[in-house]
Amino acid sequence: MKKPVYSKPKVCKSKKGWYVHFRINGKQKRYKYGLNYIKNLTERSTEANNLATALYRKLKNGWNPYTEVKATNNKMLFLEALDFALDKKKEHLAPKTYLGYKGTIRFISKATNDLTLDFLEIKETKRVHIRTIMEKVKKQRNWSNMAYNKNLNYLKAVLSELIQWDILETNPAHQIKNLKVQESRANVPPTLDEHQKIKHCLESNHPHFYIFILTIFHTGIRPKEILQLKLDMIDLEKQQIILPPEITKTNKERIVPINNHLLEHYQSMELNIYPSDFYLFGSYRQKGKGNVGKHIDFIPGFTQIKRDTSTKRWHKIVKQGLGINVNMYAYKHFGANQKILAGIDLDVLRELYGHSSKLMTMRYAKVVKEVYRNEIIQKSPKF
Repeated sequence: MKKPVYSKPKVCKSKKGWYVHFRINGKQKRYKYGLNYIKNLTERSTEANNLATALYRKLKNGWNPYTEVKATNNKMLFLEALDFALDKKKEHLAPKTYLGYKGTIRFISKATNDLTLDFLEIKETKRVHIRTIMEKVKKQRNWSNMAYNKNLNYLKAVLSELIQWDILETNPAHQIKNLKVQESRANVPPTLDEHQKIKHCLESNHPHFYIFILTIFHTGIRPKEILQLKLDMIDLEKQQIILPPEITKTNKERIVPINNHLLEHYQSMELNIYPSDFYLFGSYRQKGKGNVGKHIDFIPGFTQIKRDTSTKRWHKIVKQGLGINVNMYAYKHFGANQKILAGIDLDVLRELYGHSSKLMTMRYAKVVKEVYRNEIIQKSPKF
């Protein structure tokens, strides 16, 4: 038997939705695997690329989707079908995402049994069954509307897998609407007065940690990614930070500019005197010994600082010390707001933050609505 001739799977983003496609023996195959139920575009992009990689690996190992034996058990129960679909979906999911899906199916299984729907066949499953089960889980788990929506979207994605295996023709969870979610205030930026107090405290008493916070504000890079920056990723001459794919959320390289304000602080750190494999904000800690050498951290050092170390430091200095209830991550939002007020275009901000669309940037740049409103007031023409 001749080996199949195939093209490398690619991600396609069309108006009708995202999918991964390739050609095999002259025929085109498309796979969605619930991609379009993932609302966060960054997460969707990651899952789409993971799917393309997984399909390519299968093709290289001799897989031919046209000769694959399809599941034909017409009497498969609802819960059996969910387990089957999750197992088939596993290879296309990142480990963390898979655990999320697995948790959702576990909660749904309990609610289904409690509702005595455990003998419900997948072919007989209707939208009303899905709604009833999801409402039961919401009460059992005391889910917020946001948690309900997240798990509903996971379930939709799992059920879509059954369509790929010809077990279902349509998704019974399709068109079940998400519940309304109030806008989160978890990362509300500080007021200008609060900001001045935080700035004065950090600049005067915690200068190294101050530059770390400045990096969040000026670059929009996530704290976890900043703590993984090494000196060979910092190019002061070209004024840029090069984020390699392995440390970014999107698994893609990003080049972030270093503005003149931040450059001045980086120059004061004398980065050129340290080895290139030192962390930009590291320490001299050794396991079991604590700090050796310089008894400070958030300085160029050979040991990477943990993410929760920065959170605990912020909590102690700002939340407890100053009594200001503002999260450290809010300085990413605050930086976005201040850039817009300074006249930086939304597209420029989108590029800086590595967002795939303006809508994602708008989540951070809340103040843009105020800017637009002021433009209407100030620039509207006469009648």
